[in-house]
Amino acid sequence: MQDPGNYFLQQYFLEENRKHRQRLFVQLSLVVSFLIGTVGFLFTNVSIRTILLFEFILLTGLAIFIISSHRKAMERQETLFMMLELDPELLEQSDRMDVAFQAVQAGNLQSIQVSKTQRRNRGSDEKGFTSGRIDSQLNTSQKRRDARSSDSLYKGLEDDLRPSEVLVNEANIRYQERADLLWQKAESKDTDLIEAGVERLGDLVRTDWFDKNAKQGAVQELMDSTKQDEEI
Repeated sequence: MQDPGNYFLQQYFLEENRKHRQRLFVQLSLVVSFLIGTVGFLFTNVSIRTILLFEFILLTGLAIFIISSHRKAMERQETLFMMLELDPELLEQSDRMDVAFQAVQAGNLQSIQVSKTQRRNRGSDEKGFTSGRIDSQLNTSQKRRDARSSDSLYKGLEDDLRPSEVLVNEANIRYQERADLLWQKAESKDTDLIEAGVERLGDLVRTDWFDKNAKQGAVQELMDSTKQDEEI
């Protein structure tokens, strides 16, 4: 990816252009709505009820358009902040784009980015949950430190899923439901299960079916078929 600062500026001005076009569209729609309502009321025989209904439908459509545009803009901003590894706390601010813009203009984008040094050193952090206190393991007078005393340090780390995470979660649920359905269909058509008079593979394992239907060299045959599949 190109320089993070330049990329942010590019996306920032694209968002500003989108906002400008959306404002013009809303303003033009309101003007057209007013003109149509005025002309309909003064120069036509259309009833006031019909005019009001038309205005209501138009304003409702504009409201839906504004809400949808705002939601999509928030999703684009969140994706942009994730790509540039900006501090997630900025997403809680209403002027997050302006804050990031000022940092880029000042050439200090690193000040609002997540610390990469901290992430690299996290695995060797000696502080851990005891805030740097190191006592000898052979010290018999050492008191037990309750990990619950530091619970307050980790409050707020869990939050609602982001839109992209919600989408992935919903996809996983649907994949699981689909896999379960395919598995149930496969079990219902399995001749061995039908022959043994059971419905599930787990029920078949608990019977003596495998002892009665043992096949000499079955394991080797399975291993050979696996090797052939890998070669293909």
